[in-house]
Amino acid sequence: MKNLPLGHEMPYQFFEPKLDPFLMWAGRFYLDSVLQKRYRVEEFHIEGLEHIAPLLSRGDGVLLTPNHPDHADCYVMYELSRRLRLPFYYMAAYQIFTGKNRWVLPRIGVFPVDREGADLRAFKTGVNLLADGKNPLVIFPEGEIYHLADRLTPLREGAIAVAASAAKKRREAGKTVWVVPVALKYRFLGHADPLPALEQSMATLETRFTWWPEHGQPLVDRIYRFAEGMLGLKEFEYIGTCQAGGLKERIAGLTGTILDRIEQRRAGKNRADTVPVRVKELRRICLEKLAEPQLTPEERRALDRDLHDLFMVVQSFSYPGDYVRECPTMERVAETLMKFEEDFLGADESLPHGARRACIRLGEPIDVSERLASAGKPRLAIPALTAELEERLQALLDDLPQGRPIPSEKVVAAMATS
Repeated sequence: MKNLPLGHEMPYQFFEPKLDPFLMWAGRFYLDSVLQKRYRVEEFHIEGLEHIAPLLSRGDGVLLTPNHPDHADCYVMYELSRRLRLPFYYMAAYQIFTGKNRWVLPRIGVFPVDREGADLRAFKTGVNLLADGKNPLVIFPEGEIYHLADRLTPLREGAIAVAASAAKKRREAGKTVWVVPVALKYRFLGHADPLPALEQSMATLETRFTWWPEHGQPLVDRIYRFAEGMLGLKEFEYIGTCQAGGLKERIAGLTGTILDRIEQRRAGKNRADTVPVRVKELRRICLEKLAEPQLTPEERRALDRDLHDLFMVVQSFSYPGDYVRECPTMERVAETLMKFEEDFLGADESLPHGARRACIRLGEPIDVSERLASAGKPRLAIPALTAELEERLQALLDDLPQGRPIPSEKVVAAMATS
């Protein structure tokens, strides 16, 4: 997982999105090259495009909310906009607005958001774009790239908050805002054999950490052996010993211990919420403290360490523990190895291990105005609507193909010990 700079390392700057027709036209050639050469996406399978056109023809706002399993996702959504012959707007982390991106991205509809900051310009821009009703807006509600195409992580409420505010503005004009869940998956093409590349990736990881590559052992076993080794190192670092239990329980125990300690130190109490929400609140507290002018070097080092530990919590949280054993497919193995390469080899972006097909399914639109009205109090509608979106998005993912099974001799030992 990429560790993006925070506010004290890279100041936030907002860039207003303004679509440039020439760049939008020229971007298609760059898009094709990046998708095929870098991200190995050679085919598309798209379902549900018919859901969007009727909404836009009425002048309603459309918020597209894809899951976020891969670095190719934004390019795939751009391809989706080409199929609709209508540009999209995108809300993205401000840390990607560096170098030439500061000029290019706003001109193809991308605008920055500071997820830890208090600046409301990104929120207001998203609301106004949806209220305008001319072009769909894309927000990835997971917030991070988790490399988990088959399983959704808890959604943040920000995307629905934007949609709810826009729906209130459209009410007077007799219009509404729709949230459209978009399921994204990547599947290896039939002519591709990713197994040699996956085996090589595993061997590279083992060698990097002075382990002898276990070429004769089942690949899934090697993945779990490596995961337990890396988790054990972190348990010794933070707890002083290895915990008992399976990977899933040990990861939860480690992240819970770290969060409890930082919450007690920074907030005075522990919070009962999801890991992403707890991390976001603690990062906000740490960044506000770092902005104080009278901070001592010792206090600054302590805050930097807390921010480092919070990123490690998000990294650990992104490993469900049972993801590969639950359904041993080439795709789940590849996703896990890509995570390993980024987290343990320092890869900025781990690249795919074979030619792929992007599978995209758009679900039934959700009428935000209707949900606001039925909730009684609009503020109560946001968590309920976020939960509904999460449920629908996971259902769409479940309906997409599960992937290519790993050959039986590569998983038999792992399944016997799970």
